[in-house]
Amino acid sequence: MKDDFKSCPKCGRKYKRQDNYDIHVAGCNRTSPSTHGGARKGSGGVKGKKTQKVLDRMKEKQRILDRITRNADKLYEAQFRLATGVQILFVIKTNRKGNRLPAEQVTDPETIAAFLDGELDGVDDEYYFIATQKPDNKAIKDMLDRAFGKPVDHVDLSVDVREKQPPKIVSTIKPRKTKGE
Repeated sequence: MKDDFKSCPKCGRKYKRQDNYDIHVAGCNRTSPSTHGGARKGSGGVKGKKTQKVLDRMKEKQRILDRITRNADKLYEAQFRLATGVQILFVIKTNRKGNRLPAEQVTDPETIAAFLDGELDGVDDEYYFIATQKPDNKAIKDMLDRAFGKPVDHVDLSVDVREKQPPKIVSTIKPRKTKGE
């Protein structure tokens, strides 16, 4: 089959049919073989040189890493609170008419300490209570993985080479009788 191809002596183009070959050779004005396809010298980017797009991406990534590094303690504490659950102290106050106002979060450390010591139980116009958020299992898993490393999953790839027989089909239904029976 390869012998069926005829190549132009000027450009190297191949033809299967003689008439097409003759037409091409008569009008071919190339002086060197064809350079279509394949790698060309000098094409593509310079090896080892980063494009502007890559440099911009690296600069942005470094900016984000610097910001995370500066706030690492805050981020750790936030994740730790998610992992352990959060307890928040709220107070509901009553106005002069005796109507309850919306609950407010208590942020004053002295008031929180007084509540924990039991000193705020006798106040009639204020009601203190603690609300809790459930711990976040994903945050717990992430913190344990960071502290102790991710657990290794072992996959058993051993194969039982004993030949298994296909199950026998047992039917309680009697087969139909054919017309001749």
